[in-house]
Amino acid sequence: MSKRFIFLIFHFSLLIFNSALAQTLTLEQCLDYARQNNHELRNAAFEIEAATEQKREAFTNYFPRISANVMAFRCFDELVKADGTYPQEIAALSTEFIPLIGTPFSIAELNRGYAVSATLVQPLYYGGQIVYGNKLARVQQDVMTLKQQLTEKEVLQKVTECYWNLARVRYNLNTIEAAEKQVEAVMAQVENFLKAGVTTRNSILKVRLRQQELSSTRLKLENADHVLRLLLAQQIGIAPAEADKGFDIVLEDKPVEEPIEVGQLSLPPDHREELQLMNKAVEAQALQVKMQRGKYLPHLGVGLAGYHTGLGGLSDNITKYMSPSINNGLVFGTLSVPISDWWGGSHAIRRQKIKLQQAKADRDNAYQMLQIDIERAWTNLQETYKQTLIAQASCEEAAENLRMTSDQYRTSTCTLTELLDAETLNRQAQNDLAQAKANYQIALSDYRRKAL
Repeated sequence: MSKRFIFLIFHFSLLIFNSALAQTLTLEQCLDYARQNNHELRNAAFEIEAATEQKREAFTNYFPRISANVMAFRCFDELVKADGTYPQEIAALSTEFIPLIGTPFSIAELNRGYAVSATLVQPLYYGGQIVYGNKLARVQQDVMTLKQQLTEKEVLQKVTECYWNLARVRYNLNTIEAAEKQVEAVMAQVENFLKAGVTTRNSILKVRLRQQELSSTRLKLENADHVLRLLLAQQIGIAPAEADKGFDIVLEDKPVEEPIEVGQLSLPPDHREELQLMNKAVEAQALQVKMQRGKYLPHLGVGLAGYHTGLGGLSDNITKYMSPSINNGLVFGTLSVPISDWWGGSHAIRRQKIKLQQAKADRDNAYQMLQIDIERAWTNLQETYKQTLIAQASCEEAAENLRMTSDQYRTSTCTLTELLDAETLNRQAQNDLAQAKANYQIALSDYRRKAL
């Protein structure tokens, strides 16, 4: 395959990637991107993987514990040195030693050696610490899963808020654009009136000041649009450099419908991850009490041990009666009873029980706070809906007032100041409506996240 062909394939793929980024995204598409690419959700997935490995690690405590030791030495001089004659008592060791009685000896032995040993211990009972440790690891894995679910809901809520705030800014920009066109039309009328001698240059100055005000507002909105677009891109996993290449949103105008309460607020909020996490905290503290008690119960285990020892630097005289290589093994059992540890252990167990009671109290408090939180979200949703209706009515009235004032100004039955005031009221009403719609959509998403 030629380098030119490879370059063409790479260039074509890059064009496809950039074109994909250049596409505008709906709110649902932004949420899908966030589920796949959000940094916080990726970290939450890593936490679950770590908890899974911790669970597997705890399970290995059921397996035998195997250890091996190796020791070797080399001396600059012999460890054993002596001069004398062999005593008669050595005959008691063996008849082979009888010829040595009374003969002189000079011992210089053992200047090197090594030892290799291996031990296997199978725990049979460790006060339940192994069993409860595995249960704690499973609880930790469940906690990480619940935290991931909670993080996902929080991230999606942030994306929703950022999307609708960006949409609000876009609506405001549209309002500014319409206001600029209206003021341009007013400027044309004022210039005609000035030529006809009906008005003064002061009117021209008023309109120009309004145009400068609109330009300043547009600049602020464009800056806010840029920052919010980058923030939204970061939340859904698109780098700022890539977002500048063409990332944008589809400007949706979802209908505002009267909220219908789903479910009964009197039901316990057992579905909430926050309450489930508090239940897991209680479960973990109960296991901690058992783990603490297990430290002061007997520990029983059985095992095998084997060793091999080699000695060097022995004379021929010694090796006739002793092998330089020694092998042996044994089977053993261990029973450890920490009697004196109970003096302080009873207080440690009571401390863990106090923490268990504290976890239960925190869970009960969280239960009540979650009920209040759901009620608050429902009340806020109702309020934002009513605020939207009020803003819609005000917007219609302001638009009608602007239309009537424009007609009156053309017929010279009202002043330029009244016309500009009507334009300001209309623009403010449009902005209030955009804010109210955005608040309603955010409140609706928040209520669904908490109550459903």
